[in-house]
Amino acid sequence: MSNQHKMLALLVAAALGAPLAAAAQESRFNYVEGGIVAGFVNDVETSDTVTGGGGPLEFETDAGGGGFIGGAWEIGGNWHLFGEYGLVGQELEVSDGVDTVEGEFDAVRWRVGVGYARPISDRTVFYGRLSFDSLEFKDLQVAGFDLDTDADGTGVGGELGLIWAATPTIELQGHLRYTSVGEVADGGSDAFDADLLVGVNGRWNFRPNLELVTGYELGKITTWNLGLRYSF
Repeated sequence: MSNQHKMLALLVAAALGAPLAAAAQESRFNYVEGGIVAGFVNDVETSDTVTGGGGPLEFETDAGGGGFIGGAWEIGGNWHLFGEYGLVGQELEVSDGVDTVEGEFDAVRWRVGVGYARPISDRTVFYGRLSFDSLEFKDLQVAGFDLDTDADGTGVGGELGLIWAATPTIELQGHLRYTSVGEVADGGSDAFDADLLVGVNGRWNFRPNLELVTGYELGKITTWNLGLRYSF
């Protein structure tokens, strides 16, 4: 191959690779986002989370929907602050052995914290986060039954993950997350126990600074979301 042809090949390769390199180097932690979320809270029916009713009752929960908002802001170097809030409604079926009534309650989760991100290649970024986490069950409504759920707790959390620029417009993300308020406790004075969650996310940059986002997180509280992110 002649020198001219080699030079042309290098220029073409650089042109094709430039969007990916730029995407990996630009900030991924200046954004606001929001959308819809669906989820299921495990083990409510086998715990003492729901109280009252004046007698032995049987419970059965089912998945519901809600919404989420979140954002992040770089504060210098590779550091950023972040926050997330989500509310997922849950269907609740209550039976006293004679009557069965359907009701609902809300599971509210939020967390705020600080993160650190470091590129490990032109396409891949590694990040870690520490957070203060909160989980609460509230607004229980079941017609004909005098029930309540006064379950809330706070604690620390941590997250490790990778972000990969699969194409100039598509990013994939995976993470492993720990939270000390992640699952319904089956006994004791605390309403919630710790949990380890695994998540996968995808983002499609279909307009400048605007992305379609979706994610799935598996744990004792399993969620799926779909929304929009604006990066700045």
